[in-house]
Amino acid sequence: MSNVRRAMIGVLGCAVTGAAVLAPSASASAPSFCAELGGDWNGQYCHASVPSERQAVRDINLALPGDLVDNPVIHNYLSTLMNNWKTAAVKMAADSFAEENFQIFQNGGAVSAVFRETYHADGPNFSNAYRTFTFVGGRQVQLADLMRSGSAGIASITVLGQPFIQDALDSAAPPHDPGTYPFVPERWTPDNVYSGGYRAWALTPDELILYMPDYPVGHDVPVNYTTGLPQWSMDGGAVQAHIPLSALSSVLRPEYGGV
Repeated sequence: MSNVRRAMIGVLGCAVTGAAVLAPSASASAPSFCAELGGDWNGQYCHASVPSERQAVRDINLALPGDLVDNPVIHNYLSTLMNNWKTAAVKMAADSFAEENFQIFQNGGAVSAVFRETYHADGPNFSNAYRTFTFVGGRQVQLADLMRSGSAGIASITVLGQPFIQDALDSAAPPHDPGTYPFVPERWTPDNVYSGGYRAWALTPDELILYMPDYPVGHDVPVNYTTGLPQWSMDGGAVQAHIPLSALSSVLRPEYGGV
């Protein structure tokens, strides 16, 4: 393990306190899929070390959900992720790492798979991104499919879930006074960049979880020049709102907790 990765893992361990990041148990599908990806299965991760043209090494670890790797959507996502990380590794000037972990939630017949991508390139910081997929009967569903009124119902999440979104904004890192920019609700609605458009979400037995933004963003849009702050980039999953399904029951379809 490189010194860079040791340092980043130490920081990462602090960053994910209270968040479940699960690696898979071994399954028959995981080793064969790992071989297809061009990696080595070590019982926990599909591992690959990729040297760059400048003799730097990228250490790649992918956790594989054995029961889901044959799903075409998940299969394509993980294949593309491994290929993208390998391609980026070729041009790296310094040692780096890229790691994916997952968590699975189930609500009745709905299964949500949450993938957390953590990667480090040049510089002192690592970045995170969240890709999420929810399936019902093997068919992928979107957030709008949970709503009685389809995509029109997504705006209701902002209103009905406001107290829980506000709690998530207030508790997000770095420590800040509640209600101060950029952790203000109007900058995190689905039509604004910090929210990631509510693209990353999961359905648990009793909550809708929003991971905002889904991918790192460079700055708010429009840029707020009145704060006196140097910049406000946002890491993926910087704000994670846990909204009880009971708070959304008036807009959810009955099979997802609506009444």
